[in-house]
Amino acid sequence: MTVIEDKKVLRDQQKARLAAIDPVAKKEQSLSLYRQLFENPGWQSSDNIAITLSLPLELSTRPIIQQAWELDKHVFVPKIVDTKMIFVEFTETTKIIKGKMSISEPEESKAFPKNDIDLMIVPGLAFTKTGKRLGFGAGYYDRYLSDYSGKTLSLALNDQLLATIPTDKLDVRIQQILAPEN
Repeated sequence: MTVIEDKKVLRDQQKARLAAIDPVAKKEQSLSLYRQLFENPGWQSSDNIAITLSLPLELSTRPIIQQAWELDKHVFVPKIVDTKMIFVEFTETTKIIKGKMSISEPEESKAFPKNDIDLMIVPGLAFTKTGKRLGFGAGYYDRYLSDYSGKTLSLALNDQLLATIPTDKLDVRIQQILAPEN
């Protein structure tokens, strides 16, 4: 199989694994990840945070967004415009619509400058401890991160941590992976 075929198979496996996580275990792991993130120097020193509006399958980003607002941090979420991902400011009054692939995104399309994002919390289906990431397959994050110079961090539930992930030259490593403390 090719790397592309390997990734497709692994994506399907990961979606099934994530859908099958026990809700109590997911909540415990999520609380551990939130605590680690909020204690992380990268989080604490960042004013402009980029994060997704999570899908039900993923770790909920709502508590992270709420905490950012409480700390007067600015939150930016992705929006797909044509074939490009941009980040748009997200506030409590931002109007949300269903965008490409039925993913929630802001109605507003004013891109925030990439170089002004301090911390990018990058989603994914699977990660290795060394920063390899398996995304959802559209390549938006890898293209965006290819020339991003800020901090990158991902939050991985136990079922998202793998020993190895097939990668190709376009895949961008994440600088820091946080995993639940057992």
